[in-house]
Amino acid sequence: MAVKITHLTNGQQVRFANADGARRYAEIIGGGVDKWQFTVVSGYEFPELSGRVVNVPVWPLTSR
Repeated sequence: MAVKITHLTNGQQVRFANADGARRYAEIIGGGVDKWQFTVVSGYEFPELSGRVVNVPVWPLTSR
């Protein structure tokens, strides 16, 4: 299911094909998952999911 993330400070929006890609982007590029709002975006197959907020788990990143 497609996910749109919106930065809570500057309003930047990025769309992803799935929540895993969105979470990875937010963690690595976007400064952390806690700085973004995750929303399911409508697709042709699932218009009833439009605008629903997605709870994305936060996993701590460890250095090697």
